[in-house]
Amino acid sequence: MKHLKKHAAAACALAAVCGITALPLSSASLSAAAADTAVQKYEFEDGKTSGGKIYDSGWKGNTQEDGSGEDFDLTNASGGFSYLDQKGTTVSLEVTVEEAGLYELAISYCEPYDSNKKVQYLNVNGVNQGEVSFSHNLKFEETSGGVVMLDKGVNTIELSAYWGYTFFDYLTIKPADESLSNLSPTRQLSNPNASDAAKRLYSYLCDQYGKHIISGQQEYCGSHNYNLYADPTNYIKDNEQEFEYLQETTGKMCAIRGIDFLNYYDGATWDDNAAERAVQWVSEYKGIAALVWHWRVPSEKGGTERNFYVESASANYTTFSISKALEEGTWENKVLMADIAEIAKQLKKLKDADVPVLWRPLHEAEGAWFWWGAEGPEPCKKLYRLLYDQLTNVYGLDNLIWVWNSYTYSTSPDWYPGDDVVDIVGYDKYNAVDGKPNLSSISSTFYSLVQSTNGQKMVAMAENDTIPSLENLEKDRARWLYFCPWYMNYLTSEQNNPADNLKEIYNSEYCITLDELPDLKSYPITSEPDDSPAAGDVNLDGEVRISDVILLQKYLLRQETLSKKQTQAADYDKSGAVDGKDLAALREKFS
Repeated sequence: MKHLKKHAAAACALAAVCGITALPLSSASLSAAAADTAVQKYEFEDGKTSGGKIYDSGWKGNTQEDGSGEDFDLTNASGGFSYLDQKGTTVSLEVTVEEAGLYELAISYCEPYDSNKKVQYLNVNGVNQGEVSFSHNLKFEETSGGVVMLDKGVNTIELSAYWGYTFFDYLTIKPADESLSNLSPTRQLSNPNASDAAKRLYSYLCDQYGKHIISGQQEYCGSHNYNLYADPTNYIKDNEQEFEYLQETTGKMCAIRGIDFLNYYDGATWDDNAAERAVQWVSEYKGIAALVWHWRVPSEKGGTERNFYVESASANYTTFSISKALEEGTWENKVLMADIAEIAKQLKKLKDADVPVLWRPLHEAEGAWFWWGAEGPEPCKKLYRLLYDQLTNVYGLDNLIWVWNSYTYSTSPDWYPGDDVVDIVGYDKYNAVDGKPNLSSISSTFYSLVQSTNGQKMVAMAENDTIPSLENLEKDRARWLYFCPWYMNYLTSEQNNPADNLKEIYNSEYCITLDELPDLKSYPITSEPDDSPAAGDVNLDGEVRISDVILLQKYLLRQETLSKKQTQAADYDKSGAVDGKDLAALREKFS
């Protein structure tokens, strides 16, 4: 205790000498200044490569050896640089940090060989943290490398070629804004007239976000032994492959059931009872339903063949134009509006049963392999907003919680349809490679998505292959709202989901399973809470203790920065200023 008092007194004295006894409540400028001084820069030519190349200095070149293509200029390199060649090659750097925590990466690169982009894997200390996208450019420029958890001391940051053929100049790291890890999404649904059932489910999700991960599983599309020889009122059978496997392997059952409306469009002749299974899962099994729609449209005018993949994927797939579909009077528009009417009819079955759902239309749009994303972001956003308006305002479906599928490419912000029509941001994780599972939490992807909406929307793993390991989720502080493996071998094979990992995550306190869900029909609806932190809880861990005294002391010594909420908590005497008096009063609490 003498040691603590000694440092507290020193802090007060230094604060007085430096004239900081009345710091303003807002610390934005101080935080920015501290962040600038905390930036560390590492040159890729000082690192290592496996299969790639390292150059001493910049030079001009051409994208093609035969002289065709665009000229590029690497003379603006800060020195030398490195080059990723074909898939499997790597470049890496060792970086050193004084404290473990979240760090923001920036990468200077040049990508002249692909008019769209190249995508590479980011590995931290040997663990895959997701993908980094490098858009086409002709000279070195910076792009975000995401936010990652680094250990105290030496860390290895590696770029591994997925698409390869990219130059890298330098890497910078700086401490990330700690507010990123203090997840506080809006508690207001995008639809102000949402049903009480939707509000209750959303309140529950908000309460779990950052504290637990909710288990989910996508069912097989089509019949899959659903209701083949049974009571016609029983739509979910015990012999469903994925769910039987979960029960046998883990002793538990998933809380979320993923269901595909694949078979629904105007004129469809086969009803696989998808809506009825969703109702039964929620009403009888007391679970949560998550719906996706592989929206099938005619391959050609007047044709009976329907597809969702675009022609570029196969000659037999659709040439259906989203832009023409958005024009009134076209045959494509008639198809579009008739299909929306049909899907509204199916969703109304859930509304009538008072069943709220996680609704994820137009998923994976940015991949451009589905017709709704094939013509770029603007028509896709227009279609999403049209669908939102039709289902919400025209058909009165107030039971929908809207999930937008996003990525972390540099172009991803261009695709986002808007906070006013999105409730949750989802990501589809498929990164198991070479027949091996990938247990990474892909924390870089998680925090990039958190940043994309300034933390206002919860972030979920809407589809995935390997479920991240409990160890990686906890270590990397990647607080995904839920996971939902795709069906069949995406769940049941060891190359995607090892049985031991399934057992561990499903039986952990961190993971919520079906038996652990509360009665969501009576769950309390909570609006925006008073998120003011407790006085003295400077590190925002929910308790006031000596660690808060130490952090406040470091702040006054200008050794640490504080977020807005942390600064509020540091104003212990509520004077409107953070100064030595707050430190003395907080110290006194423990003396």
